[in-house]
Amino acid sequence: KARLAMTMTTVEYARAFLSCKREHLRNRLNRIELDRRQVDYALSADSEDRATECENDEVLDRLADRTVTEIQGIEHALKRIDTNRFGICEQCGHWISEARLRAAPEATRCVCCAVRTPKK
Repeated sequence: KARLAMTMTTVEYARAFLSCKREHLRNRLNRIELDRRQVDYALSADSEDRATECENDEVLDRLADRTVTEIQGIEHALKRIDTNRFGICEQCGHWISEARLRAAPEATRCVCCAVRTPKK
């Protein structure tokens, strides 16, 4: 019963934290998309400027990809909350520690499984 009470508090915290973080990341993605549109202009005639412009485009692409991946992870965690799977390791089925869930609410694996098989 104490585990359930602790977990409910952690679940409420996780839902609020993840929802806020998702909103922040969506805003970041919107800003990246705006920056991308502003970059859709003819490349500079100067080869050094062109190289810098191309590098900037690549950085924006990587930032967008990373942000989308983070949003997907958060949405997965929120779905786990909605389906009462939050706090259960996807790999071994054991409980994920309360401390780990507070530190990383999007965690889907317990510490043991995360250490054994690092994320790709």
